[in-house]
Amino acid sequence: MRKMLTNNLGLKLLSIIAAVMLWLIIVSVDDPVIYQEFSGIRVTMLNEDAVTDKDKVYRIEDNSDIISIRVQARRSVLEKLSSEDFTATADMEKNIKLDNLVGIEVSCNNRNIRTSDIRDITKSRENVVIRIEDASSEQFNVVVNQIGQEGDGYLVGKALPEQSLIEISGPASVIAEIRRVVVDLNKTGFTADQIKNCEIKIYDNADNLIDTTYLEYNGKNTGMNVHVTMYRKKTVRLHVDYTGTPEEGYSFKELTFKPDTLEIAGAEEDIAKLREITIPGEAVNIDGIMEDTQVNVDVTKYLPENIRLANDKDASVAVQVTLEKKQGKTLQIPVSEIELLNEPRGLTVSFGDLEAVEIIVRGTSAQLAELKEKDIKVSLNLEQYTKTGNYKKGLDVELPKDYSLMENAEIEFKLVKRSASGNK
Repeated sequence: MRKMLTNNLGLKLLSIIAAVMLWLIIVSVDDPVIYQEFSGIRVTMLNEDAVTDKDKVYRIEDNSDIISIRVQARRSVLEKLSSEDFTATADMEKNIKLDNLVGIEVSCNNRNIRTSDIRDITKSRENVVIRIEDASSEQFNVVVNQIGQEGDGYLVGKALPEQSLIEISGPASVIAEIRRVVVDLNKTGFTADQIKNCEIKIYDNADNLIDTTYLEYNGKNTGMNVHVTMYRKKTVRLHVDYTGTPEEGYSFKELTFKPDTLEIAGAEEDIAKLREITIPGEAVNIDGIMEDTQVNVDVTKYLPENIRLANDKDASVAVQVTLEKKQGKTLQIPVSEIELLNEPRGLTVSFGDLEAVEIIVRGTSAQLAELKEKDIKVSLNLEQYTKTGNYKKGLDVELPKDYSLMENAEIEFKLVKRSASGNK
């Protein structure tokens, strides 16, 4: 037996070696060592406080925290792997270089794969590129931007963010770009009061959205609640008053305005009895005007408390004031109708051959058509006269309301001694 085992020993050893080599060749052919790419692997930044504890912040430049890797291993191993099986890290305390590069390390976290199963890992880049700068913090007003359309017959009366101010922290260069902070409220179909969580958006001076990746909203993480109060709509009449008097020689004719109705909105109990909105006379003062005039009035100043316009475009009401130029009318007032006041004792007035005095009255055509001599009261005050003689004096003329004299009326008269019989 021993002789059989040792007979041709060299040949037998050579056969064993050849068999092993053949097995290795077969295995290599069936499960070769190859390369495979895995992409979209995000690098996790470690020990960030190495920067942030120094009142600094950092930003990752050019998406350098997203890498791909090339893995060398047997096909059977690679078939079990995906991008999620790899962890990429950049330690900001241990691996920072040149103040803006952080070395990347990659490991396989698949527990079914041994470390020795992976021959090599080649990274698409060796470092995360960062930008370190001063940290900054500032407060900004929060504005609610309404989009969409409420339910029919309803209007958003109030939309108040839970915070009127928000403190934002981050890189100083980004904070300096912020011009306004907005929360978008989609009010489509709203008919009842509610609280809506809205996304926070930040814009720069050119009204471009700012990347908020490296910003923190102090006290807020996922948007902001907006408290919404709904109003009902209603159409009411508009009434406009005026005050003042046009320049002498002109008369107020009419006042027209557009729109003559307003669509308002308010709580049910506030609009239930409201039928009319009045613009007071102080808003349309026509004192001293000499031509037709248009006055644009901001009606929102005269809305009752808790009432608003359904459409802000209706805020301006165009009020047109139309004048009429007054005309003149000459009336003959008999001298016998002139009332003599304060006649001096022992003297009397003589108008000679004069039978009537002309009075020229100014008014509108409609007013003058109605005016009669009997509507005018004329008097002559003789208080300052004590001696006989010839005189000329202005008459005192009392006219009905809205009429005026176009020119002063004067009369010539003579004071003579009263005769014993009382005759002139």
